[in-house]
Amino acid sequence: MGPLEYILESIDAWPLYLGLAVLFLALHFPLMRRWTIGFYDPLLLLLFTGAMSCTAVAFMFVRGDAAPVYALSFATCQLAFYLGLGIGGAGTRRPPPPPSIAVPGSFAVWTLAVSAVTHISATAAVWAIAGIPLFRPSRLGAFTGSGGLGILERLSDSAGPIALFSVVYLMASQRRVRPHAGSWLFLAWYLVSVALSGSKGAFLSVLQAALSAAYVYTALRYQKNRFWGGRLGLVMIGLAVAFAVAVLATQEQADLATALTGFLVRIASYADIYVFAYRDGLIEQIQGDNALVAMFGGLLSTFRLFPVEWLEPHIGLQFTGLVFPDLDIVAGPNPQHAVFGYHYFGLFAPLYSLVLGLLTAAVQQNLYHRRHFSFVGGLVAFLAYLSLVDISVDFGYALSKFASALIGSTLIVGLVALLHPLEPLIGRRPSKGAIAARTT
Repeated sequence: MGPLEYILESIDAWPLYLGLAVLFLALHFPLMRRWTIGFYDPLLLLLFTGAMSCTAVAFMFVRGDAAPVYALSFATCQLAFYLGLGIGGAGTRRPPPPPSIAVPGSFAVWTLAVSAVTHISATAAVWAIAGIPLFRPSRLGAFTGSGGLGILERLSDSAGPIALFSVVYLMASQRRVRPHAGSWLFLAWYLVSVALSGSKGAFLSVLQAALSAAYVYTALRYQKNRFWGGRLGLVMIGLAVAFAVAVLATQEQADLATALTGFLVRIASYADIYVFAYRDGLIEQIQGDNALVAMFGGLLSTFRLFPVEWLEPHIGLQFTGLVFPDLDIVAGPNPQHAVFGYHYFGLFAPLYSLVLGLLTAAVQQNLYHRRHFSFVGGLVAFLAYLSLVDISVDFGYALSKFASALIGSTLIVGLVALLHPLEPLIGRRPSKGAIAARTT
């Protein structure tokens, strides 16, 4: 049974669902405030997804739609993941470390120029060949595989965040200098490309990336309202919601009321994988028995180190094929660590979730709570966190994003390094006096 059918079947029990949602959101709220540095921290959305997942599984268990073994497996995996976040030290520090040093230099300027040109050309090429994503039946999978024309999508996906990071870095390093016109032109183009991407959360992703970089290189971390990103952040929250509703209205050609209803359904569908997996015990029909191939095969095949024919079938796509065998669009839910772990690791699934929690906390700490004295060092931490923060949601897709970041950053930074001295790659720790003056 699909999520929408289940929602319609259990609509009469909405008070129970609403009560459980309020309960688990209240239980997750202290974790959100403790383990995230602000609403723009991607980990916040991950914890929100966890709350909605707990709501869905508890709702199904109370109604007798999920077997006790599935509910127990989910609960132990979710607790193990949170234990990993806690042990790994996710969250803010008291007091927070000083901001990283953003040093004015031509290396960042050249990186912005090369990444902007790469993003514009790659995105325009994808649109010319496969069409604009907002108006395609599915915004996913413009090209099959990562080779051939698929490299255009990878370059587009990685060059955009690199250019955005460069813009924030340059603005932080030259606070008393008006930003260059090129920065504003790229931001205008980037917002247009995001609007046409067909992704309802694309604007939020841009906001998360920009404010995360600002947290690293500016005094945002010292502001009292840093959790909301200042006044601008509060405005951006409203714009992100309006953007998501507008994308839904465009894709479904619906009026405002229908689009708002669809937006609420999308929020409830954050846990759609558990309806697929637990409602009719469909998880027992999933194929694939090699966890290492399922986890790392996609990454290795991207670099032609593993045959594509040997890859494990994606769990989310298998569920879609089982429930909707006549569906032609390639789509499916994210497998989530609890479902992936149950299928591949059985009783050891909580250990898998624990490791993912530790890894998520590590990449978060490396970006937000480590001082970066070189442009490239900060860029690497930035790309690693944005790529791997969702590794518990979909391990293979997170590594695919990481592969795109590796390809894009190697090409762009490597090209800039040929045109510019390598000193900014290494970085130079400023003197204590310079650090104190810069912080002040």
